Amino acid sequence: MKRLPLLGLTFLAGCIFSTRAPQPPDASATFIWTPATTPGYLIQNLTGALKILDAPDYKRVFISPTEAASNGTMTFSFSPSSNISPSSRGIFTPSNWSVTNEGAWVTTLAGQLPPNSQITLLLTDTVIDQSANSASLSYNYVVYTPASTSSSVIPGVVQGSLQFQLAFITTDEGTKEWRIVSWTDGLPRSGTGPTWSDLKVDLSS
Repeated sequence: MKRLPLLGLTFLAGCIFSTRAPQPPDASATFIWTPATTPGYLIQNLTGALKILDAPDYKRVFISPTEAASNGTMTFSFSPSSNISPSSRGIFTPSNWSVTNEGAWVTTLAGQLPPNSQITLLLTDTVIDQSANSASLSYNYVVYTPASTSSSVIPGVVQGSLQFQLAFITTDEGTKEWRIVSWTDGLPRSGTGPTWSDLKVDLSS
């Protein structure tokens, strides 16, 4: 079992009456993509983009159709948790759900929340099985969202377990990076409640 490192930023304060060194970006307002040369950096990008609901960078963690075409026969897929109703499961068939849909639910959530709202993703009990060009990552997760929105009520907490299948590919920019090829959502290993699949259903209807 291998746990991913936690990375942090240190903010420097200076006197307003003296010349100040350049300040690091405000992590609450912006997100800077780190080339995903390791699975750990890819997950860091995932949590960072989700924190500020940055849909374009969130979509970058998944293999794009053009990357899939140039790297062989790979198609992104999302498999929902078992508690999802049969009618809702149809949302996630390969013909209906794509990387575009992944970005869309993030955009929808951002539009229903007050400006500058943030969500928090906690990943625990990390299990990594990695080879040179592929990796399987398993986690327990908890997603915290502001519960009150402008048009509906989104669960304040969703939790469950998940597994990512990753591939080390040549990106559209010509770099070598890790991308998520498939995502399998699961019920919490302990406790009950809505899962990430429920959240995606709520924001896709």
